[in-house]
Amino acid sequence: MRALVDAMVGAHAADRERYELLATEMPHRSAGARRSEGHLRGALRLALAARADELPRRGELERTVFVVGHMLDALVHGAVVGRPRRLSLAAAKEETVRAICAYLRS
Repeated sequence: MRALVDAMVGAHAADRERYELLATEMPHRSAGARRSEGHLRGALRLALAARADELPRRGELERTVFVVGHMLDALVHGAVVGRPRRLSLAAAKEETVRAICAYLRS
């Protein structure tokens, strides 16, 4: 999860203004948005399926992929665009990982 959060934050933080513009102006149901969402869900599905025996939600992979995908999207957006000045990017990434892992363990 840490590697995925690092990659997503890194990709979005590399050009914060462009990411913010795309996040606010690109229709959520556009072909590009659906393609990006599909790639993220595919990566999550593979990662979670590989460790399904460790997760309490066995047999509920699609629901878990849905929730974790939206958690990632919202928390990465917040870390890159809406983070308070006193919260470092490293701390925001750590809290993102912590929140998602807590969900997965629950």
